[in-house]
Amino acid sequence: MMAGSTPIEHERDQREVLHAMRGGPGSVTVRHFRFADKGAPARFLILEIPPGAAEGAHTHYADDRNGTGAYEEFYYIISGRGLATLGEETIAVTAGDYWHASLGLARGLANADPLEPLKVHLTVVLRNGTPR
Repeated sequence: MMAGSTPIEHERDQREVLHAMRGGPGSVTVRHFRFADKGAPARFLILEIPPGAAEGAHTHYADDRNGTGAYEEFYYIISGRGLATLGEETIAVTAGDYWHASLGLARGLANADPLEPLKVHLTVVLRNGTPR
């Protein structure tokens, strides 16, 4: 390891704010865990969804027909309360809940709490093609 370098990333690194994420209301803060591209084809993210905001419902396809990438997604609720969209269903979720959104299945997540943020660990796995 080079002097001054470390393999440890810090909570303050690699954050971005996405306005109207996937067409949802409000803004979502996304923390990227890039691992210097060592984790490809998987990526890890933390979503912080404030009250009134959401990751809009969207679908990833194996053939990437809509240009969003061929991603399967694995959600884990760290804290807060939300409403998950899975296909045609809307399901209440809370800390400790987790699910898999396969290719071809619509998915989205909204904060259901009027005061507290919803914090989510999201693992995305690219099944073919180029990461977006």
